[in-house]
Amino acid sequence: MDGGGFSFSGTGSLSALGVLIVNAPQSNSDTVSITGTGAINLSPMTTGLYQGLSLWQTRASTNTLTVSGGGSGSVTGTFYAQHGTLKVSGSGGSSVGSQYISWDVTLSGNGNFGITWSPTAVAPEKLLQLVE
Repeated sequence: MDGGGFSFSGTGSLSALGVLIVNAPQSNSDTVSITGTGAINLSPMTTGLYQGLSLWQTRASTNTLTVSGGGSGSVTGTFYAQHGTLKVSGSGGSSVGSQYISWDVTLSGNGNFGITWSPTAVAPEKLLQLVE
């Protein structure tokens, strides 16, 4: 998103497998917010230059990325917001993210909220060196 941000909320389900969401905000209100009570399933690309990245925000941005896993969804991959804040939460057996890179992070949740780290589910070190 080049300005405008992205928002998903509600009781519906979201399935975005093999994708990278990029936020290039033009103002403080251009945020990414993925929340809801339905199943949210998000995974990164498994090949190519940006493999392992699920959410990426431009380095200079201080905007907030919010991801909340509800239901029994699964969100994997690296969330990258070098100067921004990540707000991550989950409930009911959800898994939210595999690796977080940010200036600040707020974690909350209940039930069986988990962060599933695996070397095959995160951005490789060589990619992280490129985006820094």
